[in-house]
Amino acid sequence: MTGLILRNITRWILLMAIQILVLNNIYLGGMFNPYLYILIVLSLPIEMSALAVLLIGFSTGFILDLFTHTIGLHTMAFTLIGFLRPLVLRLVSPRDGYEFGTIANVRDLGWSKYSVYALLLIFPHHLMLFTMEGFSTGMFWLAVQKTIFNTALTFGMILLVQSFAPIKEKV
Repeated sequence: MTGLILRNITRWILLMAIQILVLNNIYLGGMFNPYLYILIVLSLPIEMSALAVLLIGFSTGFILDLFTHTIGLHTMAFTLIGFLRPLVLRLVSPRDGYEFGTIANVRDLGWSKYSVYALLLIFPHHLMLFTMEGFSTGMFWLAVQKTIFNTALTFGMILLVQSFAPIKEKV
C-alpha cells in the first residue's frame, strides 16, 4: 500500500513539473496546448473513493491555477473530471467488475476500454476549461475548436505515455 501511495505521489510531482515547466510553455499556433497532467486523475487506483478523487482533482487544479495565473479554470475543469471519473469507470467496467488493485491504465483495462475511458474524461475537461476561458457566447465556437484539437493532442500524448507502460504478466 505504501508503495502505491509513493508511486502516485511521484507521478503527481513528475506530471505537475512537466505540465508547469514544459507543456504550459508550448502553445502551437494559438490553438494547441497539451494537458498531460490529466493523467494524475486518469491513473488513480479504481477502488479509490470518489471523495478522495474529488479532493485530488480540486487540489491539483488549484495548484496548477496558482502557477498559471488562471484563477480557477483548472480547478473547475479538474474537479469536474474527478466527479465524472466514477461514472465513466462504471460505464467501461467489465461485466464481473474490476479486480482489487486494478489501476486505470492501458495495461489493466486494455486499449479499447482505456481509450473510451480517457476520451470521456479528457473531452469534458477541455470543454469546461476552454468554455470558461472564453466566458462568452461569441467565443463558443472557438472554445469548441480548441476543445476538439486539444483533446486529440492530449489523447495522443496520453496513449504515447501509456504505450511505454510495462506489460502485465498473467499469473
